Amino acid sequence: MLHEPFRPDYPIETSRLTLRPHRPTDLEDLLAFHSDPEVVRFLPWPVRDRAATEAALARKLDQAVLTEPGQWLVLAVELRETGTVIGEVLLKWTSAEHRQGELGFAFGRAFHGKGYAAEAATAMLRLGFEQLDLHRVEATCLDDNQASARLLRRLGFTQEARFVDNAWFEGAWAGKLVFGLTAERWQAPVGDGGQDEIRSIVEGFFAAFTSGPGVEDRMTALRDMMLPEAVIISSSENGLAVYDVDTFIAPRQKMLTDGTLVDFHEEAQSGRLEVFGGIAHWFGRYSKGGVLGGAQFEGGGMKSMQLVRTAAGWRISAAAWEDDAPGS
Repeated sequence: MLHEPFRPDYPIETSRLTLRPHRPTDLEDLLAFHSDPEVVRFLPWPVRDRAATEAALARKLDQAVLTEPGQWLVLAVELRETGTVIGEVLLKWTSAEHRQGELGFAFGRAFHGKGYAAEAATAMLRLGFEQLDLHRVEATCLDDNQASARLLRRLGFTQEARFVDNAWFEGAWAGKLVFGLTAERWQAPVGDGGQDEIRSIVEGFFAAFTSGPGVEDRMTALRDMMLPEAVIISSSENGLAVYDVDTFIAPRQKMLTDGTLVDFHEEAQSGRLEVFGGIAHWFGRYSKGGVLGGAQFEGGGMKSMQLVRTAAGWRISAAAWEDDAPGS
């Protein structure tokens, strides 16, 4: 048990966010995502109406201080630019003897894929390891919640277990993934300059363009890999086509889901990676193939990606590609 209550020095500021105790005036913002089935489909509480959200908020008002193991810090995540509460981040003090904690988070659908969850979770991990003196922080998610699993890996967590049919969830058995992050790993310098994380992002970029179930989740993950201001360029004999994140992703997601492009896959074949401090560049060959408009095709080309290190991890700042010339 702590000698005195643990109350962080609120508010906790990040580059874009403010983490703070909940207030009664947060009700409307919380209701916006507590009542969204897409947000709560992987969470351990049901879709909430106004009354249920108000009751949940009343409990959160007293969850800004830790006095004994088993308690949670539950903080509102406020987008500083607008003052809107866009999500919540949680840290549980699970054991004093073993210096253990647990991380959790939930964010409104409109704020997915923008790096906010990673930014808030990073601040909460810093609080847990550097102020609460935790040795290890655990996080869990349902097996199907691959967006959260990817985020935890980017935060430095290692998947330690997968429990099969571990929980009866929304009328069916669900598996659970268990992740862990130790203080030693958190504090260790990144010896490879972040190359493992960067290569994972490069692989994830190509993997996003796979037809079949899960396209929407893969595209959401792709957005999270990119800066909101990222620029994507296609070069061809007809000139340049320049996209922002939305105009790049939207038509490709449509083609992969409306039957235009089926049995499609794209993957990196070879490439080189260069990292210097907080900037990186990947340049390499890729292949692709599938059925477009009823006709089978195979192809490939070269792609370049520039990445930068942010508070939430590495992100793609620009990408450019050119397909092989026909018949080459």
